[in-house]
Amino acid sequence: MHHRDRELRERLPVSLILAVSMIAAGVVYPITDSALKHTSPIMIATLRAFVGGLILVLALPLLRSRLPRSRRLWTWAFAIGFGNTTLTQVGISVGTARAGAAVASVLLNSSPFFVALIARFALDEPITRLRATGLVIGFGGVLLVVFADPGNIAHGTQLAIGFVLALLGAIGWAGGGLGMRVLTQREPHLDIPGHTAAQFLAGGIPLIPLAILHAGTTSWGDPTLIAQLTYLIIGGQVLVYLGFNAALARWPSTRVYSWTFLVPVVAVLIEAVQGKLPGPAATIGIIVAITGVAIVNHPRAEASVANVSTPPAS
Repeated sequence: MHHRDRELRERLPVSLILAVSMIAAGVVYPITDSALKHTSPIMIATLRAFVGGLILVLALPLLRSRLPRSRRLWTWAFAIGFGNTTLTQVGISVGTARAGAAVASVLLNSSPFFVALIARFALDEPITRLRATGLVIGFGGVLLVVFADPGNIAHGTQLAIGFVLALLGAIGWAGGGLGMRVLTQREPHLDIPGHTAAQFLAGGIPLIPLAILHAGTTSWGDPTLIAQLTYLIIGGQVLVYLGFNAALARWPSTRVYSWTFLVPVVAVLIEAVQGKLPGPAATIGIIVAITGVAIVNHPRAEASVANVSTPPAS
C-alpha cells in the first residue's frame, strides 16, 4: 500500500471515523429487524461476512491495498475473523431473532466491559476511575434506551437461546477487536483494508453451510430485501468494520469500544425521524449514553491513562 494513501487516512480524526461507523452500525438494527421478515438470521450473517469480504477484495485495488501475503497474517485473520465476524454476526442476527432487539442489544453492548478487563491484563492498558465511570454511565444509558420498550423482549426458551448467542457475540466482538489491537501494535504498517477483507472471508466460511440449509426461507425476488441486504453488507459490514479497525490501530481498545454505546442511541433517533418519538426513559437514556462516551473520551481520561502507564522518574 502506498505510503501517501496511508498518511492521508491517518490524518482523518479517529472521532470522525468512529462517528460515521457508529451511525452506520445504528442503522443496522432497524434494517435487520425488517429484513428478518423475508430471510433467516443466519443468511443475513453469512451474506454480511462473506459477500462483504468479496466486495472489499474487489475494492482493494482502488484503496491501494491487498490481501495478506504471509501465512502468519492469514492465521491472525482466521482468529480475529472467527471472533468479530463469525460469532458476532451470529450474535447480532440470530440473537436478535431469538431474544428480541432489547436483550441482544444490551448483551452485545456489554463488550466494552470484556475489552476493559482483558485489555487490562493482556495489553497492559490501565483503566482509570474516570474512564471506568464513563463506561458504567454509558452502559446505564444503553439499558434505559433499549428497555424503554418492553415489547422488544422475548420469553422462554427463545430468550435463553438468544441470550447465550448474543453473549457469545459480545465476547467474540471483544476478542476480535483486542486481537486487531495486538496485531496493529506488532505490525504498525498493517494494511487495514486488506486484513479486514481477509477477516470477513475467514469469518464467513464457517457460516456458509448453515446459510445453505436455510436458503429456502429467503425471498430473493423481493426488491426491498435486496436493498436491505445491500446496506447490511456494504454499510453495516464493510464501512463499520473498516472504521472500527482503523480506530483500533490508533486508540486504546477501551476508548474505541466505548463508542458502541452510541449504536442503540442512533437506532432510537432513526425511529424518531420516522415518527416514533422516544419516551422520557429512552430520552434520558440517550443523554446518559452520550455523556458516558464523552467521559471515556475526555482528555483528562486519556491524560490520566498516560500518567498511570508511565512510571515515575527515579
